[in-house]
Amino acid sequence: MKQIVRENIIKNLILVLAFIPIYFMIQAYLVTTEAYTDKALAGDLLVAVSIIAVIACFGNFAFTYKKIHKENTFQRYLAHATTGLLMFVIGISLIFTATLISFIIGYFIIIDLSIALLYIASVLYDFWDLSRAFE
Repeated sequence: MKQIVRENIIKNLILVLAFIPIYFMIQAYLVTTEAYTDKALAGDLLVAVSIIAVIACFGNFAFTYKKIHKENTFQRYLAHATTGLLMFVIGISLIFTATLISFIIGYFIIIDLSIALLYIASVLYDFWDLSRAFE
């Protein structure tokens, strides 16, 4: 159990560290697009990003560590890669969402806090699902 939990911690740390430069890249890119000044376009992009986020959330929450053979290194790494990629897409979608919302309504700390809590809940779900595999 300790090994798979350690692997999961490393996966989630890598994701958080990857989001730091990606956050600035997304912000820098979106500021150069028409979405920065066109609220309707920003809203349309927000809908598209939301669809991507919903698909990634569905995949992430449909997955369960319960069905893998925890002793099999390949299955563990495949499970981590699967959940990691889905959580990566969720994180990127949330970064896009926060940025686009700031274009539409301006910066509002409650929005950023809500988005951060949503990602934290996703990480906690990942660990909760992992803990269920050992019941």
